[in-house]
Amino acid sequence: CLSSFAFGQNSGYLSSDDSDPKAIEFLEKVKKDFESYEAHKFNFTIDMEFPGHEGEKVEGHLIQSGDKFLLDMDERKIISDNTSVWVYLKARNEVQINDADFDEASEVMKPSDLFRLYSSGNYVFAVTQYLQEAGEDVAQIECKPLEEESEYSKMRITLATKTSEIKRMKIFYKDGSRITMNVESQEKGFATDKNTFKFVAADYEGVMVEDLRF
Repeated sequence: CLSSFAFGQNSGYLSSDDSDPKAIEFLEKVKKDFESYEAHKFNFTIDMEFPGHEGEKVEGHLIQSGDKFLLDMDERKIISDNTSVWVYLKARNEVQINDADFDEASEVMKPSDLFRLYSSGNYVFAVTQYLQEAGEDVAQIECKPLEEESEYSKMRITLATKTSEIKRMKIFYKDGSRITMNVESQEKGFATDKNTFKFVAADYEGVMVEDLRF
């Protein structure tokens, strides 16, 4: 069913204080659940749609602990210890190293990025629909930027209302592109070690290293 909270394209939202209280309640529960565990592992598929071009599908997994993460996809692996970022290009057996503020993973919206948007005060959130998926109650929350210069028009988050788990995040870009991250499974309390969020060159025979850090 549809939510009674109006979230029309022309609605006059001026600040994050205009957000739907129910959406904020759901997001608080998701954040609390996420922060209750040291690390998480997400297995996902990403569907990419581009105007006038054939879409793409990517599979991978994400391991995350706070701001540290390992993102492993078909063609590359991105690792960050929150100080450095390693981008490993599998076909070329090459790794590029950048400072952690280098936004290499921007095309992939990690679940924790949702909390960054939520706490920034630059977005407004609203529940737009309640429905069932595979027998599970879910809510759809839409997030719209308050700043006109934002590169996307909105983001749609689908989450399970009972477990507070994110099921799907879809980004709608102003150029007509769409990127959807479908969370296929989530392992809470995933075990990590000291090398999980490091790129150990010795494990990649013959790897070419390009260090671009300042």
